[in-house]
Amino acid sequence: MKTTLLTIAFGALALSAGALTVGESVRLDIESGAHHPVLAPDGKTLLFSSVNHEGLKAYDMATAAVTVIDDSRGAGFDPVFSADGSEVYYRTAVTVDGLLNRDVRSYSLRDRQTRRLRKADRNDVSLAGLTGCDFVSADYRTITVSRGGKTSRVSPLSDAHSYLWASMSPDGSHMIFTEPFKGVYVSNLDGTDARRIAAKGDFPAWAGNDWVITVVSHDDGYVITDARLYAVNVNDGTTVGLTGDGVLVSEATASADGTVIYTDINGDMYMLKLNTVD
Repeated sequence: MKTTLLTIAFGALALSAGALTVGESVRLDIESGAHHPVLAPDGKTLLFSSVNHEGLKAYDMATAAVTVIDDSRGAGFDPVFSADGSEVYYRTAVTVDGLLNRDVRSYSLRDRQTRRLRKADRNDVSLAGLTGCDFVSADYRTITVSRGGKTSRVSPLSDAHSYLWASMSPDGSHMIFTEPFKGVYVSNLDGTDARRIAAKGDFPAWAGNDWVITVVSHDDGYVITDARLYAVNVNDGTTVGLTGDGVLVSEATASADGTVIYTDINGDMYMLKLNTVD
């Protein structure tokens, strides 16, 4: 499928703030209804799914080619990449005796081969743990930290209700996470020196080692009234708005090179690039 890049309706954001410049924002001409974006660590491949996580597809950022990885139920729920971005790990869902069971599969973007790593059962499996990479992941009341094959659990906030969207910085020195009633935080990997960098925010992701992107939305109790994408500097809290009034942002993802992908509530997908200024 041939795809083109189109400038989004509200135009290019040619702005700068502090040590950051924001490049032109463009729309990826992927079919509408694309949700749950996951960008590879190297920014070369984008995964996406339907709104209900049915099916999993890959978009090549260089060629704009779209590959169907799997059309199964649940395949688009939180897939992960290997460290070099060549392998995708994901799960599919089946119902057995009225209960949800999930298997584990891997897909090679190089040879386009799928392997079934685990039969469907009721056990919860950490996909990040299959990649062999260092990682952090939110596990409700704690955050799991895995480095050099050693795993520990930390709770950076003594009064946290829960943790969401935890991830490790590209250089492996820090992590970010959201506490749903307190905001977005950055801390050391052992949970010390936890600092709030945003009063609220969903889907925080590292765009390099100094900047984090996050979605901030508001509603009137019934519908979302505004939802924008922001970049926040983890060192000094500098905040830059990345989207305007014309877009209601749904989800977002980013890679270490500053590539940012986000979707709107209609399932249209956009890209922009953050660049650090010396």
